Amino acid sequence: MKRRLSILACGLLSLSLCVGSMTVLASESGRSEDSNIVVALSTDIVTLDPADTTNTLDGGIQRLIMDGLFGFDENMKVINMLATGYEANEDATEYVITLRQGVSFTDGTPWDAAAAKANLDRLSDQSLGLKRNGLFNMIDSTEIVDDYTIKVKLKYSFGAFINTLAHPAGVMMSPKQIEAGAEVCAQQPVGTGQYIFEEWKVGQSITLKLNEDWWGYKSELFEDGLALVEEDAGFNTVLFQPVPEAATRISMLQAGDADMIFPVPTESYSVLEADPNVTAESSEGITVNYIHINTHKDGVSDVRVRKAISMAVNKAVYCQVVKNGLASPATSHMGPSVQFYEEQPEVPYDVDAAKALMEEAGYGDGLSLTCVTQNSSEAIKAGEFMQQQLSLIGIELKIVPTEQGTISETINSFKGAPEDACYDLYLRGWSPSTGDADWVLRALWGSEMVPPNGSNYAYLMDETYDQLMLDGLSSADYDVRATAYSEAQKYLWDNMICVPIANSFNTWAYGSHIENVGIYPDGALYLRDGSYVE
Repeated sequence: MKRRLSILACGLLSLSLCVGSMTVLASESGRSEDSNIVVALSTDIVTLDPADTTNTLDGGIQRLIMDGLFGFDENMKVINMLATGYEANEDATEYVITLRQGVSFTDGTPWDAAAAKANLDRLSDQSLGLKRNGLFNMIDSTEIVDDYTIKVKLKYSFGAFINTLAHPAGVMMSPKQIEAGAEVCAQQPVGTGQYIFEEWKVGQSITLKLNEDWWGYKSELFEDGLALVEEDAGFNTVLFQPVPEAATRISMLQAGDADMIFPVPTESYSVLEADPNVTAESSEGITVNYIHINTHKDGVSDVRVRKAISMAVNKAVYCQVVKNGLASPATSHMGPSVQFYEEQPEVPYDVDAAKALMEEAGYGDGLSLTCVTQNSSEAIKAGEFMQQQLSLIGIELKIVPTEQGTISETINSFKGAPEDACYDLYLRGWSPSTGDADWVLRALWGSEMVPPNGSNYAYLMDETYDQLMLDGLSSADYDVRATAYSEAQKYLWDNMICVPIANSFNTWAYGSHIENVGIYPDGALYLRDGSYVE
């Protein structure tokens, strides 16, 4: 069989959400019975339910188990997966989608229009309170046209709908699991994917095994006779295991006990580049690292304080000190590779001007703020950097490193008043895994996306801004959408709703005995073409 596509993605979330570092421990050459790998994560997995996931790490594992109607190639261009095509009406309110025939879920349930409807009904049901329901709140109904055709009617025009279906949250799960309830969906997912979920020991490991009957291996299911990947691609089993210490992951790779790590801790990248037994790679992704600001908290509710914070952080130095040169200063609230990006005026690094703004806002004598970070080595380093920078303008920053499960519970699932949230500042990256401006600008700052419905960590609730989001989705016309998103980016920048710091690079490294492994542009692990070198 010939390979249709090798998606060694070069382009982030992430995550944000940001992806946890991973290590792949290795085995023998070839796909023998012993060709098994272990992937060590910097953080634990929270859930295996794609509809209830807010981080790229979980989504990357779910992508191995479940396929979507659509997906992305290495340039974040949409490709057909479980769908073979679609037609949309002129105002982008109805989409007729044709489905791939000859595919089954790994529990034997056929992939057909009924299965597609069951998934889209669950994704769009806002009463369920799943963290990704908001991503699909434009869906009004899904109708079965015939066994392999569905018609999706939207509540309003939504020009980014196909990109949204390609988001990792849009992968399809067996209707049997959906019927079994939320707990089963979160702990025992069944999909049509290249890998089958086998076991989850909470806090210890997740095991997947190869689905040798995966539709992506079958050339007869493709119109041009080319399968998605070669028939010998993939690993027999993949074991995901938390290994939080970055130095441990690096030493395992260098000692030959590990096959692959990603992302490479930035402080170790040059060391791995010089190792003749290791290949280290990097490329600009679609992740932007932010200082998210709870705009309802005392002090930071004042735009002058928010602007002072932006001016007090030397973003070029951050890229060197925290990212070791593997990032570039942010120039908008989304990365240059995202559709409709528009560069904004430079915010100069100016401590004196920042102090003057603090004085003007009434905080010349100082201000104390709480800043939540993830508990990875790089996240803590980023927090310490911000602590030092902001101390120069009288802001005392309390850094609270927090593991992912607790973040999910206390921030993403928080249902209280914004002023009662546990943070003033929150350091986190975001990857728009649709590749479209909508899933940055609306996902992070649209009113309907405040926790627990989404990731509007700023708790911005502004009718003018929300109207720009609606304008951007009202048409499939590029120019109409571009105008709305241009104005939205300017609004965020002028009001410094949050502080974008850097465009992160994706980084990964692997031993010479494996090949065709990499990272998607949104920062998730890619293993589809992975194999051992003979």
